[in-house]
Amino acid sequence: MKRFIRDLIIGKNNYIESWTEYRQVILSGQFAWLAILVCLMYAVLDFSWSVLPSTLVYALCILMLSVALVMLRKGKHCTAHSIIFITLNVVVYLFASSESPNTGAFILFIPVALGAFAVFNYKQRVIAVNLACFTYTLFVLAYFADFSILPRRLYNEHQLMANFMINFAVALPTSILALYLLISLNHHNGRELVNSNRMLKKLNEELDRFVYSTSHDLRAPLSSIAGLINLAKNNPKPDEVNRYLNMMGQRVSALDKFIKDITDYSRNNRLEITKDRVNVYELAQNIWESLMYCAEAQSINFINEIPQDLIIENDSKRLHIVLANLISNAIRYHDNRKENKYIRVFHHDIGSSFSLHIEDNGQGIAPEIQKKVFDMFYRGNETSQGSGLGLYIVKETINKLAGTVHLYSQPRKGSTFIITLPLAS
Repeated sequence: MKRFIRDLIIGKNNYIESWTEYRQVILSGQFAWLAILVCLMYAVLDFSWSVLPSTLVYALCILMLSVALVMLRKGKHCTAHSIIFITLNVVVYLFASSESPNTGAFILFIPVALGAFAVFNYKQRVIAVNLACFTYTLFVLAYFADFSILPRRLYNEHQLMANFMINFAVALPTSILALYLLISLNHHNGRELVNSNRMLKKLNEELDRFVYSTSHDLRAPLSSIAGLINLAKNNPKPDEVNRYLNMMGQRVSALDKFIKDITDYSRNNRLEITKDRVNVYELAQNIWESLMYCAEAQSINFINEIPQDLIIENDSKRLHIVLANLISNAIRYHDNRKENKYIRVFHHDIGSSFSLHIEDNGQGIAPEIQKKVFDMFYRGNETSQGSGLGLYIVKETINKLAGTVHLYSQPRKGSTFIITLPLAS
């Protein structure tokens, strides 16, 4: 039903980015459609009661409201809101000024005024205030000025009661609808503020750790390289010089990896999510082929059990970052004591989602630190050569993709990381 109302008001293929504006447009459209139905109902009643001069007013009202609904579909929301509430004010005035106060037509001024404040945003508040003043002016003219554009409409007691009941039955739920929107918008904005404060606190904590850790992790390799250069400068032994050069190369590689992790972290936070058709088998295979020639990967068997035709719709760059981090971690923390070292990648379908499993028989992770491995800059031990950002980036990237990541691991037996993602947007 919600989808039907949405398509009826803003169109099937139209999209409103702002949740607040979307709710305001839907309410405005509901006002217009309700007014059209009420006009049709009153037209039938007046015809049955032989009160004919009002037919033209109903027709003009329906025409103006239909124009406003077309404007809503075209995205001209402010103009449409103005047409709707000016039209409703004028129509209510025409009937309130031409019939007995006992019909209760004046009650309809209340939801019209409330609706104007509900559908115009804060930047358009002057329009809402002017419309409210317009409503009040028309109310005063209708009941305190001896003037009417339409001929006087006379009803018997039964008809007066029927009019009053209909007007009240329309005014009360419509007013409640307008007030409910205002309350829900206030609740939504309050919730957004709480979420923003929580995210700001998280970012501040991450920034503190980021500044401390990066200053240490950037300076440590540079200090090490500077020391090795001093040792190698006047050393006459070529073997020792080569050893120092190899150590410098390791430090440079570690520094390069750290800078790459920082870049991945920044991109994940800044770049918009894209939707690409991703062949998951080829993605995993390409990552392995880019890593397989490093010394640590030489004796590891890579088992890719993902179907070669598995295509998903997702962000290919972010998926690459996730899989590259998990596969490179499995290489880095392999177990030299084992003969049949392997990394196995496979998947499972779960309805509209699917899960990727990255399994290895490496060193494994102790139970007491498994919850910490996804924290920023966490290192399992002092000898760890990683940046402490890899798994944190994996978690944050998966969150961006509306997925989840879980770890199952046993020390000296191996680890399995399970990523669950939607198959399509």
